[in-house]
Amino acid sequence: MKKLRLCGFGLLLFVGYVSAHNITIEQYEVPLVIDTYARYRQNQSLFTWTPFDSTRQVWDLTQYPGGLIAKTGLRSYIEGRTPAPESMSVDPPVPQVCEFDTTGDGSESEVYLYSSQYGLYADGIDFSQGGFRFLGNYRPDGIIYNLPLYYGASWLTAWAWQYEIIPGIPYQANEQHTKRIVAKGKVRTPMSGEYFWPCLVIRDYMVYTDNMGTNNRRWIYEWVVPGHFAGGNGVGAALSQNGAGPDFINVEILMQMERCSIPGWDLRPPQFTGTRNWHDTSYTGPFIIWSTITDNKAVGAESLFYRVNQGEWIGVCADSQRSNNYYFTIPEVTPPARIDYYIWAKDSFCTANQIDFWTTWPVCSPESTMITFYVNPTGTEAQNRNLPFTPQLSVYPNPANGQPVIINLIHPYAQSATLAIYLPDGRLTKTLKMVLGNDGSLTAILKPAELSAGVYFYRCTTGEYAYSGRITLLR
Repeated sequence: MKKLRLCGFGLLLFVGYVSAHNITIEQYEVPLVIDTYARYRQNQSLFTWTPFDSTRQVWDLTQYPGGLIAKTGLRSYIEGRTPAPESMSVDPPVPQVCEFDTTGDGSESEVYLYSSQYGLYADGIDFSQGGFRFLGNYRPDGIIYNLPLYYGASWLTAWAWQYEIIPGIPYQANEQHTKRIVAKGKVRTPMSGEYFWPCLVIRDYMVYTDNMGTNNRRWIYEWVVPGHFAGGNGVGAALSQNGAGPDFINVEILMQMERCSIPGWDLRPPQFTGTRNWHDTSYTGPFIIWSTITDNKAVGAESLFYRVNQGEWIGVCADSQRSNNYYFTIPEVTPPARIDYYIWAKDSFCTANQIDFWTTWPVCSPESTMITFYVNPTGTEAQNRNLPFTPQLSVYPNPANGQPVIINLIHPYAQSATLAIYLPDGRLTKTLKMVLGNDGSLTAILKPAELSAGVYFYRCTTGEYAYSGRITLLR
């Protein structure tokens, strides 16, 4: 367990190994506020991605294409087009808001929403597409979210509705969603800039049929973030083609939040600059860590988390503060030792309202780039090898569809490495030298023009260690 002190408010809480792993979205983090506005980037055409992997903890949606704009706004439900508001109001409970949506292809919809401590519900829908208008009061109401949202939660919702498109020609539809929260971590969208937000990921299997012959069966992945609400807490969503499986490669629609404004809400977390980055040293401590932490309003809580030799995470408050500069101390250690650390902060709005939304420095710590350094008086590599470590090799994207493939090795003792690429018959076709970066990791980039489409095998070697795997290149 990791001790988390909200230093600005003097509270001591206990959370899991990683802050993002403890995300729970409650009703008060699903705000239905009139005059909320959001804009999303939407892809213009079908594209290929690496199939969704629920074991990942970090997702960067900004790497995917855009080209179109989708918009969402929340208004009073009585502002919907008649007869929809009247139809919804006679079926209690009365909607709290009407969600007005315009997608990139010009389709328009109005979704009538209300919430309780148990869930976020859709009372019905009114949408226009292809010159036709469809209006449906759901029976029963649809469950968009079963609250609270947390990793591992699942729910099933289904509804039916009927409407006369033109007099005498009824439209009958049935829709079912099987939803499960299959992943947790952090996500980056155009709105988040260089930072990643804590998120849960909902996997949704949708079945939609109607009396006009429609038979849609699709998979949806939705990245949901506390507080960021525009008809739902999704800051990103990917939709498969009809009939595809959950590991789909072709993405028909991808939405990424570009902007969101909720009256009375602060959706900008703190930012970090000038953070002290310790390198390997013979000094045994104490170690002073500082960072400039700023927020558009005020920083509400901040902590530094550190661990020694990959043991328990320990959270400490700032020793002192000078303007926006915060100073923390990691106590003296007994060498040889490995020290990992990162800084965490919430703004005053999220702290006061208990909204589970924050930032860390470095980006996504400790899932990806926490700061690590070694304390070793002799400075010899031989003593370093006695320290516990777990080498990590990543290949992304894989499969790759025309994008450069980045091979990254995190190995605390390696200064160089070689990457060999082999054909399926075992013949060596390419050799790359991995470059040591400022963060201590080794990286090689395989450019798509260097090899033809197909399946290849790689072997990464550094000293006495070797790692092997498969790379798939698409065209």
